[in-house]
Amino acid sequence: MKRKLLFLIPLLSVFAFAGCGGKKTFVNPGDNLGGGGTGEIAESAEDVTDEVKSAFANKDFSALSSNTSSEGAIEVPQTDGIYEISENGSYLFRGSYGGIALKKEGINAHLFFDGATINSPSDIALNGADYKKAEVAVTLIGENSIQTSAEDTNAIHIKGSLSFNGDGTLSVESGGKNAVKASKDLTIVDCGLKLSAANHAIAALSVSASDCNIQVQNAGKDGINAECDDGTTAFTTDEGYVYLKDVAYSCNTSGDGIQADTVVLIDGGTYDIKTNGVFVSDSTANRAQYDLSADDFRYLKSGNDYEKVASDYRGGSLYALAQGCKGIKVGEIEYPDPDDETKEIAVTEGDYSIIIEGGTFRIDSTDDAVHANSGNLSVRGGNFTISTYDDALTSDVLTKITGGEIEVTKSYEGIEGGYVEITGGTVNITAKDDGINAASDDTSVVEHLIIGGGNVYVDASGDGIDSNGTILISGGVTYVAGPTSNMDCSIDSDRGTVVTGGYLFAVGPLGMVETPAQNSTQNVVSFARSQSIAAGTNLSLTDEDGNAIFTFRTPKACQSVILSCPELETGKKYKIYGGDSSLCDFTVESVITTVGSAGGIGNPNGNAPGNNGGRPGGVPPRR
Repeated sequence: MKRKLLFLIPLLSVFAFAGCGGKKTFVNPGDNLGGGGTGEIAESAEDVTDEVKSAFANKDFSALSSNTSSEGAIEVPQTDGIYEISENGSYLFRGSYGGIALKKEGINAHLFFDGATINSPSDIALNGADYKKAEVAVTLIGENSIQTSAEDTNAIHIKGSLSFNGDGTLSVESGGKNAVKASKDLTIVDCGLKLSAANHAIAALSVSASDCNIQVQNAGKDGINAECDDGTTAFTTDEGYVYLKDVAYSCNTSGDGIQADTVVLIDGGTYDIKTNGVFVSDSTANRAQYDLSADDFRYLKSGNDYEKVASDYRGGSLYALAQGCKGIKVGEIEYPDPDDETKEIAVTEGDYSIIIEGGTFRIDSTDDAVHANSGNLSVRGGNFTISTYDDALTSDVLTKITGGEIEVTKSYEGIEGGYVEITGGTVNITAKDDGINAASDDTSVVEHLIIGGGNVYVDASGDGIDSNGTILISGGVTYVAGPTSNMDCSIDSDRGTVVTGGYLFAVGPLGMVETPAQNSTQNVVSFARSQSIAAGTNLSLTDEDGNAIFTFRTPKACQSVILSCPELETGKKYKIYGGDSSLCDFTVESVITTVGSAGGIGNPNGNAPGNNGGRPGGVPPRR
């Protein structure tokens, strides 16, 4: 029979039918929350604005970038002691020094380091800790270094504002506390920093950087930390933020890779983030020492490694992370109030607290890879490779993906938020639990998951895509290789799943099958059978003349398949092939068509019609 290729939909996480002739009784002992009724149709979170981004739109680094001439600077002679600065001006440092200290309030000093080495074993090496109105600019020429080994001491501490520029490098090491501390704004342009610290590598009121190279070789806490003043009482974009434009950033930390109180905005650059969590066993002493509760103990030790388990796990001894060690995080601001109670100032819910416009990201984190705590997360571009013990991309409110290439090679849950919306980009998820999960502890949130565009590929051991509220699939291409356990399913929604467009292919077990709702507007075929279909089975859907509509391969054994695509027309006949063998023919009789039988297809791994690995719209096969 001639099989003319009409449209190809491949192979990644894709899904299986059993042998049948015509329309058969649908085998479904599961909950079947959809299909038998109507589902709610979610509306996107249109009230989230871009006002936070606009606050950084006019930030200009050009003046700092060009201010690099040391002409007229005072050349400071080498000294084993501390050189004191009590007058405004420019100062050139070459050779070895025992320290540099500001000695007057309101100092405006421009320091040029040209092959300078500053080593202060017992004090702050570059010290402006006493003068909150100080403004210090450091221009780097050649290779330079600053070091202190004093206990509980920053290597650089400027109580006012601090900037770095130039085409040189600076290595900073603090054996006691932070490598670089600025109590006001810190700006880094063009130059290179290599940092090691017992505490944070960089700590400031806010951090802005452009076209520079920042290497955090090790940090006992965060790589970059931006905290608001203790007196801040409301959300603001004037402090507590990290703004990185075309930065080459790498870190190896025991805390967060990048942490801000209010906003993280990243626009271009490369980011290689490694966080290393320390796990502690459940004991009264550890709960008190690390401020942990019972809910924090969610990890099971497996050899020399740890893996997260469900909150209702009742097995062996559990462990918790001693401190947060997320890749990129924005969190609520917590301060003690006058009555010694904790005051929490949540980041804005009306805007995005993490915005990623572009860049190349490699995140290997023990904790969440990217987490907007009490706020919204927006991924608009970039290339991501993520491996995490916990969630890959998560927010407490809205997680929205409109572009980018996201590869989650390891996670507990892949993408999570009170609301999850995907309208563009390519997302590949491997998850131990749910692949995509719309869930919230806030009872005012009516959760939804919307997939309106892009290419989504999920391989999950828990629910493939899950919402405590609704699921709407209106566009894009969605592949779901769900669990093999009957306790979970490929699609799970409390208020129903509605399909109005796009391509959906979901495979999973039979025990908890949930079919999309009858008020879907695009035809859906739901197939199930009691006999398992073997992993690796090549399948294709054709019209009644054998013209291929799409082809795919199931990566897991499965019993249930749910699929929808624009080519499924009411009243028309279709066939399912396994390899070259015709397995089933059926007629689409309504918006929800159920087919299946108890017959078996074995493992027909032959060449299915048109099986060249293509995807809708020419999307390349997954690597």
